[in-house]
Amino acid sequence: MKRLFRIFDLAKNEQRIVLIVMFVLVAVGFIGYERRVHSVPLRPPAQPEAKTTPRPAQTEEAQGVYSSTRPGIRP
Repeated sequence: MKRLFRIFDLAKNEQRIVLIVMFVLVAVGFIGYERRVHSVPLRPPAQPEAKTTPRPAQTEEAQGVYSSTRPGIRP
């Protein structure tokens, strides 16, 4: 068992390398998490379709009001 713990017996330079690698891994993980959480959706939400305003002739016919100035339509 003592032999397994010898892997943790590191020189000063090795300890620095391990700390730098750990810091880089934690930073990359945190940055990846923040990008996922605060990312803008790839597809913007669907915009409502522009409603076309009816022509005056359509409005009059739908309401049952007929103009006597238009030929071909009788009141």
